[in-house]
Amino acid sequence: MMPDPSSAGGSLQLGDANGRSPLGTTRVANEVVASIAALAALQVAGVHAMYHPGSQPIERIVRRSQAHRGVRVELVDDALRLDMFIVMEAGGSVPAVGAEIQRRVVDAVDRMLDLRVAEANVFVSEVVFT
Repeated sequence: MMPDPSSAGGSLQLGDANGRSPLGTTRVANEVVASIAALAALQVAGVHAMYHPGSQPIERIVRRSQAHRGVRVELVDDALRLDMFIVMEAGGSVPAVGAEIQRRVVDAVDRMLDLRVAEANVFVSEVVFT
């Protein structure tokens, strides 16, 4: 699996949750995993936007349409490692917001994809004063 969610080549193969023999394979692109994680993170109070490291200054802060760019996805030992880069609103508690992001992201990925998240790392890359 590619560590950069913007690359088109990475995908995950999902198992069968019902225990039946599969009729075929189901694959999920890294961008889908990243989008699920980003949308879950954006629902947390205190998160202003996702942050895309390495982009042009005007494009660093991304809201919903390109939010997956603020998440890096890796597959390590049959589990996901997610690195989420966020822009926080000033005045929030970094530990509380980070823990809530981790909880919501792990829950969303488990519920929607039935994949195990080994790490859900949150990086506060910027703070905005609104």
